[in-house]
Amino acid sequence: MRDLHRLVESEVLGESLFRVMAKQSDSQKRSQAWELLRRLETQTKCGVQQFIERADLPLSGTNRPANIAGTLGGRSLPHLPWRFQLDAVRLATHRYLPAFRRLANAYQSSSYNPFFDYVVNHELAIITFTEQALTSNALCLDDVKRLLDKPVPLPD
Repeated sequence: MRDLHRLVESEVLGESLFRVMAKQSDSQKRSQAWELLRRLETQTKCGVQQFIERADLPLSGTNRPANIAGTLGGRSLPHLPWRFQLDAVRLATHRYLPAFRRLANAYQSSSYNPFFDYVVNHELAIITFTEQALTSNALCLDDVKRLLDKPVPLPD
């Protein structure tokens, strides 16, 4: 259950963080990148909420403290140099990855396996974006766009 709580926290925090960062960014190109990441977090958050309902778990799909933390982070990060913004997002994303991998492993033999593989891959797509943006000026969002082009894989 702790890892499921972390999953909800991550998606709520990421969605609010990227939403505010997209609005606060000083660059149209960067704003568009943050908006794509926000869309990915929103898509994933909706999938998480559907999973919680379908699995009939005693868990809320919302997390007010994470929403507040994301909003505050989104207001402050754009004032830092680009490299620090990317580092902050990359480090925060890496923090959640072990929990997501444990969930994927726990649900490996279930019909939710594709969903938890998606959860891991969406986090890896964000990390890939930050790492590529750190090493070049290109804002490579191919992995993010691929995930956005498909619905979240949940069993019927």
